[in-house]
Order: sequence, then structure tokens, then C-alpha cells
Amino acid sequence: MPGDETTALPEIWRLPFELAWEAFRAGSRPIGAALMNADGEVVASGRNRSQETVAPPGQLAGAAIAHAEINVLAQLSSRRRYEDHLLFTTLEPCLLCSGALLHAHVGTVVYAASDPLWHGIEQVPSVGGAIAARWAHREGPVQGPLAVFGAMLMHLWTLRHAPETGEQAGSGALLALARQSLDIPGFAEAETAETAYQLALPRIADAGL
Repeated sequence: MPGDETTALPEIWRLPFELAWEAFRAGSRPIGAALMNADGEVVASGRNRSQETVAPPGQLAGAAIAHAEINVLAQLSSRRRYEDHLLFTTLEPCLLCSGALLHAHVGTVVYAASDPLWHGIEQVPSVGGAIAARWAHREGPVQGPLAVFGAMLMHLWTLRHAPETGEQAGSGALLALARQSLDIPGFAEAETAETAYQLALPRIADAGL
């Protein structure tokens, strides 16, 4: 049921996932992110715009590096540090975004879903030095259906916008779930991530992922 706390997106994740869904509908990779300060206030937010031609001032579009996290960090002042801030992102940050977090002095990144393309990235700080000292603390993935939904979004994008590129690296079960979700009436056309999430939840539960 809409509004039911068992089916609604968790409040702290609502903005990142709505941005991710907006990216999906725009044809870009479905990843969204939001930076929050110690009081839980959103300082900056952004989404992937790699397949688009227009972006808000100071953000990137139409480039391979137009990632959600990059578009968040591009809004931050270089004269400030953000060690007490948390970046919430729907998918585990890649090496590019992890490096950008280091340069922006963001203290913690929390991701909803793992990205199998970047397994092992947590070993980067072992090189020591400034990288180890400034590497953002990583928390994730979250537990439950939200993590599955976040991981499935990339498969949805591949199936809907780039089927010629082949299967996204990772679980075949997730790819099957993405195909099933696209068959749900109204799912792909949903105007919000909240609606898409609620429509997909029964399939996610049945998949047992």
C-alpha cells in the first residue's frame, strides 16, 4: 500500500533513489546521491547524466565521468572540508568517485547496493600514505529489498537502454528479476522511484535475493 512503512522507500534513501529513477527515465545510468551534514540536512544532491546533454550549472552531462557522486561533489566549496558529512549513494562508488570523495574531504560514504564491477576497491587504502588517511569510510550495502532494488536498477538500464551491450556483470538472478520487473504493468513508466519500488517489491520478495 502507498505510504505503508513496509513498502515505502526509507526516508533517508528517498532522495537518492528518486534521483536514480529520474536518471533511468532520462536514459542515463540509474544512480543518485545526496550529501548530508551532521544534522541530517541535504547539502548537495545529484545523479548520473552520462547519456544526457544538459545539466544544472556546475554539473556534468554527456560525459563518461558524469557520475552521480561527481555531480554532487562538484557543487562543494574547495575552501571547506566535509569529514563530518555522509554521502548516500544508491550504488557502490567506482574508483573515480572514490578518488573524488578523497579530494573533497568527505568522511563517509553509505551505499545501498554493491557493484560487482568494483569488488576489491576496499583494498585501495592499503597502499598507505595520504590515500589511507583521507579515504572515505565506506558503509554498505544495506540489508533487505532496498539493496536488491538498487542493484537491479543497473540491469534495468542495460535491458531498456543498452541491450546491445550485453548483460551487466553480476548475478543472473538480478538480471532475471529486472526482466520480470519490466513486465509489470506500469513499472517502467512509473513517474517516481517510490511507485516503481512498490510495484517491484512482490517480485523482489519472490526472488529471495
